[in-house]
Amino acid sequence: MRKIIYILLFPLLWGCDNVLDVEPENAITFTNFFKTEEDFNAIVFQLQAFSRYKAFENEIMPLRGFIADLVGNSTYQDHRMLNQTSLVSPYSSYNNWANHYDLIYVANVILDNLHRAEGVSKDKLDFYAGQAYFVKGFVYFDLARKWGEAVITKNSTSMEVYNKSSMSDVLDEAIKNASEGYKLLPKYEDMPLLGANTWVSKQYGCKGSCAALLAHLYAWKGSMIEMHGLDGDAKDCYGKAVEWCSLLIDKKAGYYELERTIGEVCTKAMKGMGASQENILEFELDRFQDYPMAYFPGRQYITWPVKGTETPASVVTKTFAIKAETVKNLYEETDDRRDEYFYKLDSMSHDTMYKVNQGFAYIYKWRDAVYQDVSWSPTPQLAYIDANYCYWRLADIYLLRAECYAKLDDDLAIDDLNTIRGRAHATLYPRPGENDIRLAIFKERERELLLEGHRYFDIMRNGLEYVHACMEGNYKTLTQQDVKDGALFLPIGGDAFTYNDLIRQNIYWSKFE
Repeated sequence: MRKIIYILLFPLLWGCDNVLDVEPENAITFTNFFKTEEDFNAIVFQLQAFSRYKAFENEIMPLRGFIADLVGNSTYQDHRMLNQTSLVSPYSSYNNWANHYDLIYVANVILDNLHRAEGVSKDKLDFYAGQAYFVKGFVYFDLARKWGEAVITKNSTSMEVYNKSSMSDVLDEAIKNASEGYKLLPKYEDMPLLGANTWVSKQYGCKGSCAALLAHLYAWKGSMIEMHGLDGDAKDCYGKAVEWCSLLIDKKAGYYELERTIGEVCTKAMKGMGASQENILEFELDRFQDYPMAYFPGRQYITWPVKGTETPASVVTKTFAIKAETVKNLYEETDDRRDEYFYKLDSMSHDTMYKVNQGFAYIYKWRDAVYQDVSWSPTPQLAYIDANYCYWRLADIYLLRAECYAKLDDDLAIDDLNTIRGRAHATLYPRPGENDIRLAIFKERERELLLEGHRYFDIMRNGLEYVHACMEGNYKTLTQQDVKDGALFLPIGGDAFTYNDLIRQNIYWSKFE
C-alpha cells in the first residue's frame, strides 16, 4: 500500500481539513514538533476535528435500516433494496474506506511520537495515548461492521503493502485498542480541560465511551461468530458485553443515568452539548456547514415545524419520511415516544390534512433550530439544527445488555427491557401475545432509538431471519452462505485496489463486478 504522509498545519487548526497529502522525502517531518504539551494538545484537537467528519463523510449503513415510507434518493433506495450491480460500482464513494485509514494514521502518529515529549507529565501522555487508542478502536470497529474483512496497519511509518485481515482479527484489533484506551483514560467527570472550555466534549474518549465501545464490540463479535461461523465462543462474548454494559449502568465507568422522561430525551439527549447525563458518546457538529459536518442520521427527516421556514406540505419533499399510520402501528397509544418523537401525531394525520401531507408524520425528536438574517430575505432563514450527533446513550446500553442476556437465556433481559418501557409508559413485557424476548428487545430498540442510526446493525446482529423480515428487495432472498460471503457488508471501493494489488473483493460482491 502506498503510504501517504500528512504534514499537519497546526496554525490552521480552526479549519476542518488542515492536511496536505504529500510524498515525503525523509522521515524527519515530526521530529521537531512533538515536544510540548501544546504540541500534543494540537494534534489531539486535529484528530477530533477529523473524527467529526471523516467518520461520516460517506455514511450509508444507517440509511439502509431506516423505517421509511418515502425514500427520495435512488442511491439510498439501491442500498435499501440491495440492488447489487448499482452498489458494486467502483465510483461509489460509499464503498471507500480511505477516511477510516486517515483517522487510524493520525492516531498512529500520536502513538509513534509520544516518546519525543519533553517535560510532559505521565498523566497527560496517558490521556493523549488514550485518545489515539479510542479512535483506533472505534474506527476498526466501524471497518468490521461495514466491510467485515479489512486492513490492519502497523504504525505511521511502515511502507509495506498490507493484505486484508479476517473479520475476527479486525474485531480483536478494535478490542485491543479500546481496552488500552479504557486503562489510560479517566472517567468523563474527571476529564481534563484542554483550553478554555467550560465543559469537555463527549466526543473525546473516556472510560465511559471506551466501555460502550467494548460492549458493542463483544456483542457484535458474538453475533458474527454465530452468523458467519467464525472461531470463538459467542456466549463468552455476550457475557463480556454484559460486563461492559454493567460498568456503565452501575456508574463504575462514569456517571451516566437515564433522563427522567421521553420529553427530556428529546430536549436534552438529542441536543447533546453537555445537556444530558444519558449521553455517552457524541460527535460535535459544525452547525453552519452541511453534510457531513452537520450529519446525524435523523436529520434527513426533519421539516416543519422544527424548520420554521418550511411548511406542513414540505414533508412530502424530504429525502426520507414516515407515514403516521406506520408510527401508530409502532407505538401503543400510552407510549410517550409516540407523542414526543412526533409532532401532534393524531391531529396532523387527520383526514382533513391528507391533501397537505399525504399522511406523513412530522419528526419532533430534534427540536431546536437557529435562524440568521440574510440579505436576500426580509425574514430570518434557517441556519442550522442545534444538536450534536448522539451516537451512544445509556438507553442503548440497557437494551444491548438485554439483548445479550436474552442470547444467554438469562431472564434478567426482561428487567432491562422493562426499564426502558417503563420510562416511556409502555406496557411492560410481556404484553398480551408476546412470547419472544429477543424479538421484543429488537422491537424496543426500533422504538427507543428510532432514526438514531442503529437499526441496520441491530438487524445484522440478530441474523438472517431478521434480515428477511425487516429488509426489502434482494435482502429477502439472501441465503446463509450469501451472508457468510459478505452480502450484508459494503463492497470494497475501487481506490483500495488501485493502491494495493494484494486486496481482493469479498466473495459475495466479486460476483457482481
